[in-house]
Amino acid sequence: MFFFFRLKVISKFKKMKKNHLLTLSILTILGTSLNSKAQGLLDGFNPKKGNLSVSTSYSRSQFDSFYVGEINTEGVPVHEEINQNVFSLYAKYGITDRFSAIVSIPFISAENTSNQPDPINGETTISELQDISVALKLNAYKFNFNKADLNIIVGAAAIIPTGYEPNGILSVGSGAFGVDVTTGLHLNTKVGLFSTLLVSYSFKGNADNNLIPGGKFGVPNAFVTTGKIGYNSKFIYVEAWADYLKSEEGVDIGTPSFRGNLPETKVDYSRIGITVYRNIIPQLGISLGVGKVIDGRNLSNAITYSAGLTYNLSLLK
Repeated sequence: MFFFFRLKVISKFKKMKKNHLLTLSILTILGTSLNSKAQGLLDGFNPKKGNLSVSTSYSRSQFDSFYVGEINTEGVPVHEEINQNVFSLYAKYGITDRFSAIVSIPFISAENTSNQPDPINGETTISELQDISVALKLNAYKFNFNKADLNIIVGAAAIIPTGYEPNGILSVGSGAFGVDVTTGLHLNTKVGLFSTLLVSYSFKGNADNNLIPGGKFGVPNAFVTTGKIGYNSKFIYVEAWADYLKSEEGVDIGTPSFRGNLPETKVDYSRIGITVYRNIIPQLGISLGVGKVIDGRNLSNAITYSAGLTYNLSLLK
């Protein structure tokens, strides 16, 4: 997610003059794929053959500081405020009991409340689809124990941009086609306690700066690790999760090598959060979640709140 802000940079920042206003680019990655029962595009659970779950979710982010490179700008006033809402449609279908397909379609609505136009494309609002994800996941092998099962998980996802301008302050995605490959372990106990560890590598292509003919730029590849612990039953699902992302290469905002192309910045982060899901009726459930960035590089120090509805049905009945 990409935002420009005017900052009054105080003297504690190296090589920056006191009270000097700079226009800086702040890159935020807050997740555009929201599973209403679990954080992230993939989880450790697999639907039964023929079962389909369709989720609609809403998320909103807020923050009062951000990271310029690795420096947290806490206490520096923000002169422009961005309201961002992400509406997502997420569907998961069991092709077999061990093999599933996932689709995530996010709709982004964002506004610069100061009515200052985007310095790149002149826009103050956007409302459009961005970065559709399509994934396949296989529970490749199951180890059966007396009181628990351990599943080996493999998966792959394609991230498909929808032709938006990625180099704008209100855009969310990188504008680059991507492929994520994932492997991991999921431990599920007979009493409902579970833990999941997923490790992914995200391959990114080049993005187009649509405002400049031939203005392509590279988007860094990244390692992503996600860990979850929780409890799952027919009545309630609760999980605590942690994410860690580490970009390869890329540039820091505010350095001489930064040319103003937001998606080519180097983004690292650590996030933690909680998700709760509860059935209202057997076919319909509601979820609530919150996530917080606890450390980062070139992104906002944001809290994200989310809510969703999930409808479950069997297509084989």
